[in-house]
Amino acid sequence: MIQELLKYTDTNFPNFGSDIHLRFELGEPFRNGSNRRLKQVNQRVVTIFEEIFHQNDLIYVCIKDWGNREDPMFGNTTPDYIYELLNGIKMEEDTLFDLDEDEYDDGNKIEIKNEYQIKVLTGISSSIPYREILQGISHYEQGREPSIGQRIYFVSIDKGIVFNMYDDRGCIVHANSKEQLRHLYTRYNDWLVNYWRENFDSLFKEV
Repeated sequence: MIQELLKYTDTNFPNFGSDIHLRFELGEPFRNGSNRRLKQVNQRVVTIFEEIFHQNDLIYVCIKDWGNREDPMFGNTTPDYIYELLNGIKMEEDTLFDLDEDEYDDGNKIEIKNEYQIKVLTGISSSIPYREILQGISHYEQGREPSIGQRIYFVSIDKGIVFNMYDDRGCIVHANSKEQLRHLYTRYNDWLVNYWRENFDSLFKEV
């Protein structure tokens, strides 16, 4: 399963992304850490998720886990929460590497390999505790528990879509074609990140 899925994403969604995508604002205008912010974040992200994935849709959940048990930036105190949520659901895993570059003062660059575990499970949408997963991601930078610091991607091969909530600020929906996203662009236009709005308008508005 994992190799077939990685082959699919490498071909269609390199690095789990696509030039055809929409980015939605989840937390603004409410202040960090506030109950109002988290309430809006979770309401919006669940609405978008359920607009994309229906109860009987087959989806893959891809977890990128760098294995940092003690998160130096945000102090994630519940690193196993995602696996507790998925307890009893069979998953496959493999070890992969992200390539990064670091530049020295003399201008020389060195490639850095960051090792991580990729863990994949599959199931119908209704069998995945997506509400709890999304809420855990929303907690990560807000000082709430339980939180999820791993990078999570929801993939539908049938629909050609990758959904990623990166934190309480926003989520991105990637697709193979703009027609798969047009209803989201129209229905939730007010939620689009304004910084990228010109790009989204040029993609979806008829000339």
